[in-house]
Amino acid sequence: MTDAKTLWESRRHHYWREARSYLKLILNSGFVVSAYFLFLFLTVYYQQFVADLSPDFPLVPLLTALFAWRLTAGSIRTFVKPADVVFLLPYEAHLTDYFKRAIAYSSLWQLAYILLLFMAIGPMFTALIGSGAVFWSVLLVLCIVKCWNLLCVWEEQRLVSRGDRLSHIILRLIINGVTAYLLFSEATIWLTGILLVLMISLYMFYWRSFQKKYALKWDRLIEVENSMVMFFYRIANAFTDVPQLRNKVRERTYLQWAIPLLGGTKKAVYHYLYARTFIRANDYLGMFVRLMAVGGIMIYFLPEGWMKLAIALLFTHITMMQLSTLSFHHVSSIWVDLYPIRSDEKKQALSLITLRLLFVLVVVYSTVTIFTAPPVYAFAALTLAGLLAFYGSQTLVHRKKGKYRRVR
Repeated sequence: MTDAKTLWESRRHHYWREARSYLKLILNSGFVVSAYFLFLFLTVYYQQFVADLSPDFPLVPLLTALFAWRLTAGSIRTFVKPADVVFLLPYEAHLTDYFKRAIAYSSLWQLAYILLLFMAIGPMFTALIGSGAVFWSVLLVLCIVKCWNLLCVWEEQRLVSRGDRLSHIILRLIINGVTAYLLFSEATIWLTGILLVLMISLYMFYWRSFQKKYALKWDRLIEVENSMVMFFYRIANAFTDVPQLRNKVRERTYLQWAIPLLGGTKKAVYHYLYARTFIRANDYLGMFVRLMAVGGIMIYFLPEGWMKLAIALLFTHITMMQLSTLSFHHVSSIWVDLYPIRSDEKKQALSLITLRLLFVLVVVYSTVTIFTAPPVYAFAALTLAGLLAFYGSQTLVHRKKGKYRRVR
């Protein structure tokens, strides 16, 4: 058998070789341009927001909630595969070095997320809390706490019950929340030090005891790995056809009433198929709601009317590109090709459901704008975003599949 170090390097190299193919398509797409303009808008507003911060702004509770979540979240990337239950399980005792590298690899990525997040809130931190040694010492403690969480996560994967894992996640969330609050409220050093010693003791004498009580749950490792791989595939699927993406279907019977509103009737095959696919498959509905919520929140808080208009147009375009993936959701199914209908009906159905969904999006954005800006901007958002939605639903959503090559 290949030694643990070689196996780890092989798995990691194989994953990134495939991921680079998708990343090239993402970087060469219009999404990067949209993200760049979004970053510029946020930077301009963020600078103005920090300059206008009042001393009584609730920064400490905000940062406590944000970092309590970020410190608690995170998984160990192991690159295991379903077949490993058969072929690697007998060699588990020889894979210690493999899993150590998995923990170290995951720690580097998770620490990078903490660093980026902390640098993003850095201007607010230095404006209201402190700078210099205070800034860097808080960052150092946050990194230590993040490593502690990842070590605990690794041991929690041995637990059998989902309820047991959830209870430990809640316990870590509470500990992380208390730690973050002490850091951002500038508590005394000895108090923070006592809490760190307590956390280390809990890991050494409680979490590590799981190694003696429970065996490593390979099914859980595979489940976590698959969820992270599928998350990346779902992002890449917005830019190209991803053959490895497994369609996840949710029942959602409580949303059956929405199918006719989207144009789905059993007499129109593709209209009905796309409507049900949007509601039930691959979290298209969740993506639509999240983009609508994020765009609406940004429009609400941005101070300038032209910024609100730009964000409305930008998120309308982003949502439209995400919805275009419906066009090849069933491309691998031979049964769809057996429908005795004209080929142009598929294009018409996609245009109709995209237009109706974007119309809902435009109405929401215009409504938010009219309450937070002069009416002229709300009218402009309704008109321009509406025209973009109409034009895009008739043309842009149908160009996507041919625009990018298929990655195998």
